[in-house]
Amino acid sequence: MKMLNNFNLVLLAAVFLSMADHAYSYPPDNAAVLYYKAAMLYEVDSNMADMLADLQKDNIKVNDKIKEFVKKNRHIINIVLDASEVKNCDWGVDFSQGLDAVMPSLGSFRKLTYLLRADIKILAENGDYETALNRCMSLYKMARHINDRIYISYLVSISINGIINNCIMQIMSDMPQDMQSLTRLKNRLIEIDSIPFSVKPALLGEREAMLMCITPEQLPDTVRLSGIDKSAQETILSLDEATIERNREYYKNYYAGVIAAFDMPYVQGYTALTDLEEKMKKDANDPNAMLAVILSPAAQKIFSLSIRFETHNNAIKTAIELYMVKAKTGKLSDTLPADLPGDLFSGKPFIYEKTAEGFILRCQGQDLPKNETYEYKFKVK
Repeated sequence: MKMLNNFNLVLLAAVFLSMADHAYSYPPDNAAVLYYKAAMLYEVDSNMADMLADLQKDNIKVNDKIKEFVKKNRHIINIVLDASEVKNCDWGVDFSQGLDAVMPSLGSFRKLTYLLRADIKILAENGDYETALNRCMSLYKMARHINDRIYISYLVSISINGIINNCIMQIMSDMPQDMQSLTRLKNRLIEIDSIPFSVKPALLGEREAMLMCITPEQLPDTVRLSGIDKSAQETILSLDEATIERNREYYKNYYAGVIAAFDMPYVQGYTALTDLEEKMKKDANDPNAMLAVILSPAAQKIFSLSIRFETHNNAIKTAIELYMVKAKTGKLSDTLPADLPGDLFSGKPFIYEKTAEGFILRCQGQDLPKNETYEYKFKVK
């Protein structure tokens, strides 16, 4: 799907539509209007963009140039904060156009995240943890707004969520770890969790969008945008309506398996997706399946990313409970308390290890595509 670069055009249309019934209302009842506005107005040169990206990765510390840039763009930050508080968010994408649907430039929202991340770092360094955490909650909400009906939106949204998870971990390690502050943070995260955030809308939306592509009317555009070689394009364009319909049925059956796998425990679901992928490879030259094959998603990767996202969230919730034990008793628990959210890669509790600086929560299962086991480090004052 194409990405939209001309924010001016979309913004004007969105503003007109949103303001038709409420000429002077603010904020508008569609958060997308404000996000488009922020992206349109936000200007960052390549040097500062690189600096903010390095700051986000903790490769550099906050410096005077970053502080001045954040101050200069306070109005952009305020627009994003306003947008995050609006319940409804409709990006105005015409999914009926299939692969030709024009998508918002999701990379622009990552840049906005880096700007707010810099603001959060500055606030935390100044000891204003309350406002810093408020900013984090706003970015959590923005991530949920971005999570739309296609995979790319979901992937960008969980990437932003991961950035803020890391930010929360840093703030928790630095802020006063008293019961009042921890209870307030716990309640904020419960509020965020009440906002739906799942891979399911992306799964179902992607399925419907791709089924729209597997039709005689959409076939030329589907082939043109698919990136396959000329010989394969010619073969697909020669398919008759009956074969195209069989491709649709193949895709429906394949996708039913994908959706079922996403509801399974991680290892079982990943194995099921691997089996589906192997079947796809075997059927790649079958005229009744080849169109469906080129439109199949990287389901294994997306499944693993969704599990990593949820596991990271669970690590933060578990850490809060451990900090609360410390606040009550004056020391960390020697063992992990029961009934805490755990590692979804294994379906088991995290491995809990006390360290000289605090504690580590370690997964018991691996991210299979990466052959990697994640751990989350927390400091205790």
